[in-house]
Amino acid sequence: MRDGLSGNSQADHELGDENSGLPRFLRAWRAAAGQKMGLSKPMPQAVVAQRCGMSDRWYRDMEKGYMPRPDREAMQRLADALLLEPDQRLTLFLYTVGCNPPAGVTAIHDSPEHRAIQLVLDQQDPRPAYVSDEDWNIVAYNRPMGEWFSWVRKEGANLMHWGLINPESRDQLVSWESHARVYLSMIRLELARKRTDSILPQILEQALEDPLVRSYWAEDTTVVANRDGHHFRLRIPRFPEEIDLISQVFIPARFENLRLVLLTWPHEAESPIGFMVPPVTR
Repeated sequence: MRDGLSGNSQADHELGDENSGLPRFLRAWRAAAGQKMGLSKPMPQAVVAQRCGMSDRWYRDMEKGYMPRPDREAMQRLADALLLEPDQRLTLFLYTVGCNPPAGVTAIHDSPEHRAIQLVLDQQDPRPAYVSDEDWNIVAYNRPMGEWFSWVRKEGANLMHWGLINPESRDQLVSWESHARVYLSMIRLELARKRTDSILPQILEQALEDPLVRSYWAEDTTVVANRDGHHFRLRIPRFPEEIDLISQVFIPARFENLRLVLLTWPHEAESPIGFMVPPVTR
């Protein structure tokens, strides 16, 4: 178990007195965690400390209003130990580290917020739409997206893996080389965040086994944050002609680590809807 300092030095990070600020939140969150775990009382301080790998004294000091050397990883473990919701997790980090918590998708699965995002996707029908996380793992998608791109329905679907490694992408993406270069530029920027839990280094390592992809990576230093407003063409087996599309990227306010991507066409006259199977009756 790791320990903190006494809390009496000027290096301590003030969290408020015991009746206000973060200490008050911590006691409330500990009580709520006890309820979530089916206890008849708040989760004991010692259990909280044990669950986040710190000493009893370290956590007691926090509830008294101070902590030495704020630590992002320790705060992440504390948030997990207290079973915090996204807004509570953000509050903890703002009080202690002074920044947003590390992004994570698991907190939204099967939540009302996640179901609301899925509703937004479903309402885009017949246009494809999906949600990905910061590693471009596919978190959710609508019916047209699943019909146009069967790979999104597979376990562990990831846009970067599909675009750089899956041979299918070279058939479906017209001018695949330009897409591959953009995907590498997005990975290049995301790697600068140095997230320890990212799967992008593994995807990149596998992609660079292809000499062509490796040459794209070596000869360029371009960085790209997203493909919002990008015009591109696709070859989809279900359609007799190539399709012009525009990708539009949105960030849900409650989940800054997610990307909501809508695929639209420039003009209704160019819509491929006429080629599509009628929407499934809900």
